[in-house]
Formats: sequence, structure tokens, C-alpha cells
Amino acid sequence: MFGGAPADAAHGLKPWAQDSSPGLSLDQLDGGAFELATSTDSITIVHFFATWCEPCVEEMASLQALHIGAGNAVTILAVDVGEVDARVRRFFSEHPVGFAILLDRDRAAMKAWGVEGLPTSFVLAPGLRPALKADEPVDWAADGMLSRLLALSPEQTTITNREDKVP
Repeated sequence: MFGGAPADAAHGLKPWAQDSSPGLSLDQLDGGAFELATSTDSITIVHFFATWCEPCVEEMASLQALHIGAGNAVTILAVDVGEVDARVRRFFSEHPVGFAILLDRDRAAMKAWGVEGLPTSFVLAPGLRPALKADEPVDWAADGMLSRLLALSPEQTTITNREDKVP
């Protein structure tokens, strides 16, 4: 608990009460199309960002740390909003990550998900069930974050030989 708020609120995450998650069908930066409906077995983070957004750039590093620490238990989808491909490609050539970068060129996904500012993140439980949302930067590598995310899985996914400290 943090000031009487739920533990997740201390990390910027709040309950996201919605019946179902909006669709997401976008091109990937590295080529090919991505359809959210194919990503149902793990906890999924849909993170909306832009390369010009300084808090977004800082948060990208903690998302990468979570990606490394969580393995296949958490799927991260970073959705770049409204930038030309070359700019996004140049950014990730200098700041590589191991998760999918999706391109919301016309901001249609941003609108469908109700994103009002950047960065904004959505956490989906397995089966793409809406669970948590953050309208501000989140420290995804914070102590306890991985446990909070894994608790969204009915099977209480465990990661063997790893502490809940993300690198």
C-alpha cells in the first residue's frame, strides 16, 4: 500500500474496468502485420509512445528491462503514434529493444484505445482481458512489478531461478 492506495497505484497502474480490449491491427516496424487477437496466452502490455516524448524514451528502457526479466510471461507491444517510419527506425537503431514496435501512422489505434496523452500503457491479462492502465510513465523495472503483473494470470505464472528484480 502507498498512501492508502492499491499497491499498483504506487507504480502508476490503476484498474482498467472495460468489458473487452479494443482491437489492434498495425504494421510492425520490422515488417509484416500484427494482430492483437493472436497474442492471448500471456500478459500483454500495450504501450503508446512517441520518440519525441522524453518520458516515453525513459520508459522504453524500463520496458526493455521487464522484457528481459519476464521472458515469455509478458508480451510487450510498443505502439508509436503518428511518426514517419524512418524516424522510428532511426530511434530504435540507436536504442534497440527485444519486443514488437507497431506503427500507428494515422493515430486510429490511439483514438480507438482512448489515449489522451503519451505515454499511456494498458495491461491485458491472459485472454486479452483488460486489467490495468497508466496515463503516466511507469517504472516497469521496479521491485515487485513483475509479481504484480504475473498475479494477473490465473495460473500464477512462475519464472524459475529468477528474483522479482528486473535487470
